[in-house]
Amino acid sequence: MEQSDLNLLVAFIESEDEAIAEQRQGELYPQHHYELAALAPKAGRGLAGHELQRFYFHWLRVGDWKVAGLPERDFPALVAAYLELTKLPVGYDTRQPSRSLEHLFCFGFNEHGELPSGTVANAADLKQRTRLVEHCRKYQSFHAQREKAEKFLPFRSSAPIFLEASRFLQHDIKGMGPILYWGMALIAQLNEDTRIQMAHDLMVRNWSGEGDRNHALSVLYLTAEAARPHCAETSEYAALCEHLAQLHDMRIMAGDAVQLVQRQGWHVQNIRDWSARITLYQDGEYSSESARISLTLNSWPDSPWSINLTSGSGSYVAYRDKPTCNDFQLPPIIGAKLDHFPEWVKQINARLGINLVPGTDSVATAYKNRTLARQLDAWIRRK
Repeated sequence: MEQSDLNLLVAFIESEDEAIAEQRQGELYPQHHYELAALAPKAGRGLAGHELQRFYFHWLRVGDWKVAGLPERDFPALVAAYLELTKLPVGYDTRQPSRSLEHLFCFGFNEHGELPSGTVANAADLKQRTRLVEHCRKYQSFHAQREKAEKFLPFRSSAPIFLEASRFLQHDIKGMGPILYWGMALIAQLNEDTRIQMAHDLMVRNWSGEGDRNHALSVLYLTAEAARPHCAETSEYAALCEHLAQLHDMRIMAGDAVQLVQRQGWHVQNIRDWSARITLYQDGEYSSESARISLTLNSWPDSPWSINLTSGSGSYVAYRDKPTCNDFQLPPIIGAKLDHFPEWVKQINARLGINLVPGTDSVATAYKNRTLARQLDAWIRRK
């Protein structure tokens, strides 16, 4: 290892030692994270003993801790560093809660104890576990993960460890990070020994709110459906999937946007899977500087509609019934009364002294659904 590389590793340790004492992010890592990521698996060539363990301690805290090049001889130092890390309180500048699942899954223990299957045995085992974590996290959405379900098949032998870890953390999906959790859940659904156990856990879990439970079961249903073509079918699993499908369908059909479509008698090619948007501009003419309002509608029950209004330096933003921004102190519209959106816009025009109206072109778009777009355009024009 060159002296300049060694100097960088030592500077990183010193920077993070100082930062953690002051409960802040170190200044060196953001500027040199690429170089540090490349050097991390080779750190044992220049550092030894307590200094190497201290490097790994901070690297696990803040770094992109890939271990593809980690030699077996440095494995004990990395595990010792993680053990030291578990003694810190959870916090953004100490030990990020979003890493709880990956650390527990990869090392097999945390401050509360070991997983039933035990701790990670060696560097090769650790590398395999981190590859699984990296694979789950490389996707930007649950939908993207499910579209590539076959790419998760090589990891399904690790599903029992995920089930142990998620039970250890009480399936705290938000705390563990949804992308990682649902990527691992897809692996669990691809494993015939864990799929029913994992689904049952979510169905009987005590949730903080009914909305959280319903959302989780909807995502579980879609995850199970993505995995089914890759597994042997059983009557028990088919019955479970059917039950999840019914719960999900009830949520969709009760959603505000779907209810609006049904009340208005609009034709939608697939009422369970659609999205649309209406946009109005000042005097019906597009301008980047003028007032505008948009209403977005879709069938997904967790975000069935939203409104975004801008005029001058002010804005009104609402996701479902509760506005997140209301600079104009407007009376909000609620999902049950979305039918009154055209009249609500007229009230806004009068109240703010603006003129948001349809132009000559269609004000509505709908993904792969021109008929719905025409119906929405006629609705806003009251034809």
